[in-house]
Amino acid sequence: MLAQNTFRGTHSSSLAASSQTSTSYTAIKVHNAFSTTNGSPHNTQNYSYFFSNSLAKTRRARRRKKAFLARASSSGTENKTLEWFNFGPRGTMLQQTFADGPPLHVSTPLIYSQPLSERNERTTYIKMDNCQPSGSFKLRGLGYACQKALVLDGKKSFVSSSGGNAGLAVAYSGYRLGAKTTVVVPETTPAFIRDRLESYKAKVIVHGKQWSEANGLAEKIALEEDAFFAHPFEGEDTWTGHATIVHEMCAQLRDAGETVPPSFICTCVGGGGLLLGIAQGLREVGWAKTDVLVSETVGCDSLFQSVQKNELVTLPAITSVAKSLGAAQVSPTAFDLTQQWKREGKSPRVTSTTVTDDQALDACKNFANHHRALVEPACGACLALSYEGRVRDATNDTNDAGCVVVQVCGGAITDLSAFSSSSSS
Repeated sequence: MLAQNTFRGTHSSSLAASSQTSTSYTAIKVHNAFSTTNGSPHNTQNYSYFFSNSLAKTRRARRRKKAFLARASSSGTENKTLEWFNFGPRGTMLQQTFADGPPLHVSTPLIYSQPLSERNERTTYIKMDNCQPSGSFKLRGLGYACQKALVLDGKKSFVSSSGGNAGLAVAYSGYRLGAKTTVVVPETTPAFIRDRLESYKAKVIVHGKQWSEANGLAEKIALEEDAFFAHPFEGEDTWTGHATIVHEMCAQLRDAGETVPPSFICTCVGGGGLLLGIAQGLREVGWAKTDVLVSETVGCDSLFQSVQKNELVTLPAITSVAKSLGAAQVSPTAFDLTQQWKREGKSPRVTSTTVTDDQALDACKNFANHHRALVEPACGACLALSYEGRVRDATNDTNDAGCVVVQVCGGAITDLSAFSSSSSS
């Protein structure tokens, strides 16, 4: 994307305070403090960063805790300014797409989390994409892809095959853009999700026992009607839209007083679209030393199993409660992303791990108590990395002084009854 990233844009409120008030955002070399060495941002000989011997780990934890406590009691008199590059909150999305109206997604809050900071022994922020109008981050990428298809490609209707967050994002996009929308869902889709899709004036077709069957019919309908087929997680436009998470984060962390890029961004992975968008955003803003920790629940862990076996794995069935992570096979591009660091030293460095359903559900409940927001089990898989001590034990050998950002991906496809039934069972 950096080959085509010169465009006109408008600074966010945080950027307006800087010396540039309105300009062309053009990719430039990032500040020396964050630039790569010999083409590689990390020490390519050291792959054992995630867990080290217990003595060294204890010493690091003590140093981080000391730094965290010192930061918490600081008066903030130091006047430091981030010098990383920022495209602006719209990232590298084509600005012609918004000739008739702004993006469909909103800039979401980045909030300091005291409970997670204490558990991680690092300053920790939560990026609240559960606040998107459709209920999840999916609106960033799929909203942009739909808007671009309508405005620049001349498509008049949209088709989706998701009974989850992706379907809701496409239905909301069609509703806002005045485009006919069809969403094909499998029989397992809950009634309240079907009702929500129909509330956005989408035509809902129930077909097949699993997503692959619904997807096959959706592709056929899109071809017959010359409609834009919005794949739940594949597509460069979708990834570009998701990358705006990092572009927003860049300005928000500067406003929060951070002076180095994050050490870690934590997220979950299903099909891999969010992971690919975050990776694109990290490369675009020059955060070569920010590592990504990704989590899945056991039972829908197609990426984790693929990484372990060093080949793409197709799951025979989805057996986890985190249904919105339920891609039988992760995007081949996402799997390749996890290999790029080992193969060629190309950032970001991605670490894949799993948590149990119980750990994900407990994380959702803890998060609701701590931050008064109900999120779905898929998001709980990411939050569990903090609540279960995984982030605290993680190390980044090239940028260990940065903060942690936890991507709160969504909460649209859950309600209180889901947690009540899980407790009783």
